[in-house]
Amino acid sequence: MTTKNSPQAWDERYAAAELVWSQEPNEFVVEYLSDLPAGKMLDLGGGEGRNALWFASRGWHVENSDFSAVAVGKFLQRAEHEGLTHLCTGTAVDATHPESCVTKPVDLAVMAYLQIPAADLAAAIATAAQSLRSGGTLFGVWHARENLTGGFGGPPSPELNPTQDELRSACDALGLQVHTLTLRDRFFVSGGEERKAIDVVLVATTAA
Repeated sequence: MTTKNSPQAWDERYAAAELVWSQEPNEFVVEYLSDLPAGKMLDLGGGEGRNALWFASRGWHVENSDFSAVAVGKFLQRAEHEGLTHLCTGTAVDATHPESCVTKPVDLAVMAYLQIPAADLAAAIATAAQSLRSGGTLFGVWHARENLTGGFGGPPSPELNPTQDELRSACDALGLQVHTLTLRDRFFVSGGEERKAIDVVLVATTAA
């Protein structure tokens, strides 16, 4: 049986639309990471690769991983169309399985709206941490738990919207140094109306 959050269900969703997500990188990815020098990056749960392609366009070697093979295929097609194939690797993997990622070590690991239960999210953060070089950067952005009552969009289940405490606990368990852990308002237009979402942003590093 295909469940809502199974790879098969996401394959069907990605196959049904030209693009499920925006072509543009996430605004907080741009805000927090633009000044990093080009290196190697891993995007866990990167979907069609909007963030990975932005990094590749800036000279980064990128791996975009997602458990939907259809999404990864669309990422690779876009990379070819944009002349970025030589900088791009795509892998159809589960973000909670560290052995699945082929680009190691990386300078930067990104998770953008990987909305999964706390235990799975902690495993995905561990995947990211284990993929980073010494002194590497982990960046994450999620629909925050506060979005359920004060924002718009995102999953309706509380367990899929992390709290700052959950994220800090996951980082502390791995010995990551947290530099930024904060709520941010994000404004966008949906249905012809301006909406506000409440996101939580994390920036952490491994020990140098």
